[in-house]
Amino acid sequence: MNARATSWIIAAIVTLLGLVLAVWWYLRYERVEVEMPAPLQGEAAYNSLYALQKVLVARGYGVTSHAYLNLRGLALGPHDTLVLGGDVRTLGSAQVDQLLDWLEGGGALLFGLPAGAPDRPGDLIEQLGLVLHDDIQCVRLRAAAAKAPGAKAERPGYCFASTFSLADAEADADAFEVLAGDGPEGYFLGRAAWGEGVWSALGDLDFLRNDQLDQDSNAELGWQVLAPLLRGGRVHLVYATDVPALHVLLVRHGWPVLLPALLALLAWLWLRARRFGPLLPTPEAGRRALCEHIDAAGEFVFRNHKASALYAPLRRAFDMRLQREDPQLAALEGEELIAVLATRTGVPATRVRTALQPTDINDPNVFQTAVQFLAGWRLR
Repeated sequence: MNARATSWIIAAIVTLLGLVLAVWWYLRYERVEVEMPAPLQGEAAYNSLYALQKVLVARGYGVTSHAYLNLRGLALGPHDTLVLGGDVRTLGSAQVDQLLDWLEGGGALLFGLPAGAPDRPGDLIEQLGLVLHDDIQCVRLRAAAAKAPGAKAERPGYCFASTFSLADAEADADAFEVLAGDGPEGYFLGRAAWGEGVWSALGDLDFLRNDQLDQDSNAELGWQVLAPLLRGGRVHLVYATDVPALHVLLVRHGWPVLLPALLALLAWLWLRARRFGPLLPTPEAGRRALCEHIDAAGEFVFRNHKASALYAPLRRAFDMRLQREDPQLAALEGEELIAVLATRTGVPATRVRTALQPTDINDPNVFQTAVQFLAGWRLR
């Protein structure tokens, strides 16, 4: 059996196995409908209390949502209800004073305890006499109604991310209308009067957010907490008390881009950085001055006994200059020219003769004398 037949047999076996696998998958495949939550769009994508807003509107309450807390812009009335869904530690002292003044006039406030950093509670929590604890406390909610006749009702649970205790337990406990939780380990719910108004604090408000409120137990818990605070006025929902700083947003949401950029920067710095090792001598800079090249070329020619090649262009330049300045003098020749030039230039006749009629131009003294005269002569 040759190689071509073997290849055809292997291809046929692979094709047969593929057909068997395709038939098996087709016979075993069963179409099943699966419900998956669609991603939130519109206002619900950024307003975490949008579902709560719709529920309250359906119940006949006037509701407005706000991205951040602006007490002047909200124009809170004496019977309004304010729900703070963000971190109350971002509130400044001036905002807290205005908020407590509004509470004293008859307002109602609901907020969640911030998670983490119990040693940094913020002005609002300190003025209300609360002490934060970074402890999780789980509770069992009231049993929900059974969906089928004869079925046993389930008691769902919920875990609060933070708890609080009272700064003065004996004096402050009597001032609360509601205190829920384990006293030694802290409370997860507290409601107390403040002048004509009332405030309520919970371990967190996550059960009121869009992705949690559709659960029956969370909806029932939310109504039990919020109903005592509804006094007939308008409900103001603040889903973020303040916008985080830019560097916080970059670290929290921009790390998929920042991390590769940081790695690329480190790689570029590594490529551009100097390598550690023995010091290399500084390379000698190349000579590029024109005069140095000319001097070197002249010395090379003179050392090779070819001074005539340097003398000839200088003599031609002398003859051309003499022709321009004094044509009659240029017409003279021999000793007559030497005598007149010696008289007109003031140079001894011997030097003029050496320059115009050199006996051995390769002699350094002769060459120097000739060059000095031919390059520096001047008629009187």
